[in-house]
This record gives sequence, C-alpha cells and structure tokens, in this order.
Amino acid sequence: MLAVGPALAFMAGFADASTFVGADGIFCAHVTGNFVVLAADLARHARADEWLKLATFPLFVAAVLASTAVHRRLGPTVAPRSTRALLLVKSALFGAAVAVTFVLPTTEDGLGRTLIVSLLVIAMGIQNTLHRLNPSLGAMTTVMTGNVTAWFVESRLPGPPGSAEKHRLLAVIIVAFAAGCVLGALGVARFGFVILVVPSVVALVVRACVR
Repeated sequence: MLAVGPALAFMAGFADASTFVGADGIFCAHVTGNFVVLAADLARHARADEWLKLATFPLFVAAVLASTAVHRRLGPTVAPRSTRALLLVKSALFGAAVAVTFVLPTTEDGLGRTLIVSLLVIAMGIQNTLHRLNPSLGAMTTVMTGNVTAWFVESRLPGPPGSAEKHRLLAVIIVAFAAGCVLGALGVARFGFVILVVPSVVALVVRACVR
C-alpha cells in the first residue's frame, strides 16, 4: 500500500497538467481553481462563453455523489472492494479519453476536447472521493497545498517516532505529484491527449495493489 499514495498523486498531477496545457488552462483535479482562471480570463476581456470551466464543478460533484453511491451499494464496511471497483472505472475513463483522440479533433475547442476534460474531471472526482471513503489510502493526492504545508510544519515540529515514516511518504507523494505534472504537460504538448494512456495503466496497477 505504500506505493498507492504516490501513484495516485502522480495520476492527479498528470491529469491536471494535461488539461491545463491541452485545454487552454482548465484544471480537472483542482476544479475550484477554474473559477480563478475564468475570472482572470474575463478580466483580460477574453471570451465570456468559457462555460466548460464552470461546468467542471457540477461534473465533479456528480462524480463524488456517484462514487459514494457505488461505495454504499458494494458495502461500505469493505472499503477495498469499492476502491478497486472505482479505480477500474477511473482507468476506463482515462481510456475513454484516449479513444476520443482517435475519433474527434482535440487540438482546438470542440466536442473532442470537451469530452476529454469532462472524462478527466469525473475521474478526479472519483479519486477525491476515494480518500474520504478509504482512509487507508493516506493523504489527499489531488491538491498538494495542504500536503506541502503539513510536510514543512512537521519538519519543524516533528511528531512521535512513528510519524517519521508518514512524513517521508508525504514527501514522496509531493514529488510524485510534481513528476506527474511535468510528464503530463510535456506529454500532451508533444503527443496530444493520447498520452493519457499512462494514467489509465497506472490506475490498473494501483487497483492491483489495493488489498
């Protein structure tokens, strides 16, 4: 399970950077950041019809509600079971995003790009929910602000001896997220959204590690 947190962080960073670079500044993991981006666009007299930035929030909420319903249906007392099921769905969503690239243009605004962003927002909504439903997954992996704060605070105010391993794992999670951001951004810039096959495979690997 030690590798699960960093792998999830890698996927989140990869996905977030992918949509930000490939879809003109849209976050799929840090969806509340889209409100800031939209406000900045409007302040610079950009197009006022950037509806997709606003649509990410209800999509994200819908994914959270649906994930919670799946967890409840499969049995909330057996968290690994629902976690594996949701990770499979998450992998399929990334795979569907890759499939879109073969049937629709995604290098400019249009249906193809909208579908990819929507699929990734739903995938990240699932990942956010997983941390709430299965605390054994560890620290939140979709947004790193809190983790970075916790790491530096704990560096100056170390906890009990047993917390040292958790502190090291938190550092690995932060680095994994950063690595995902770099590779996602460079990958989409060079190869397009087809590079999302990477987090799709990683999700399956994480699923196999959850017990």
